[in-house]
Amino acid sequence: MPSEKTVHIKDIGELSLRKDKRFKRLSIRMAPTKGIWINLPYGITEDEAIQFALKNKSWIIQAKQKKEEKENQQTRFTPDSVFRTKYHELRIRSAATNAYSSSLNNGFLEVNYPHGMDVTSEEIQQFIRTSIVETLRREAKYYLPKRIDYLAKKHGFTYTSLQIKNTKSRWGSCSHDNKINLSLHLMRLPEELSDMVILHELCHTKVKNHSSSFWELLARHCPNLDVKKNQIKNYSINII
Repeated sequence: MPSEKTVHIKDIGELSLRKDKRFKRLSIRMAPTKGIWINLPYGITEDEAIQFALKNKSWIIQAKQKKEEKENQQTRFTPDSVFRTKYHELRIRSAATNAYSSSLNNGFLEVNYPHGMDVTSEEIQQFIRTSIVETLRREAKYYLPKRIDYLAKKHGFTYTSLQIKNTKSRWGSCSHDNKINLSLHLMRLPEELSDMVILHELCHTKVKNHSSSFWELLARHCPNLDVKKNQIKNYSINII
């Protein structure tokens, strides 16, 4: 079973040691709001992990600073925040309750939190983000299979399968055997931009690289491609 232990290392501070049989080697990981941790394979002792951390002390300190900078840049959702998905608008309210909750009602993602609690606290912010991701997941599972099927038939493409994922770095991908992955965060894009991403991956069923042939193929199926490629740069895959 996976296990986790927090240790305090001089000059570094707190680090989590995560042990799992899936880990093949010692490695340091970092993520905004989730801290910094070491993946610890079975057979490696806690002392060896600490020595590994000390050997990489300067990198860890720099990573912590970058993590804090990213956390400071993240959106802090409040009752005044404006945030929309394809089918829902976020509504945050304090309520006479002992716990926070979320629900989908009449086109709104409603998040309630107890009176007197600081809505900007990390705990509530993480709950809001999780609620948004789950809403995006539900929307994506409803919309994207139908949309890719429609676009594939319209433009004469075939693909093997579709998976919808909470990706961190790419809007989509296409494997060598034409299995397509799409990000659930497409549900935050205007339809013409999400269509461009879908068509991008469908074109990879015919051309597996980003050669001039690929871009010519995509441009034939996606009007105003250069404009759309610039527009999508204004959107982040992560909820910032």
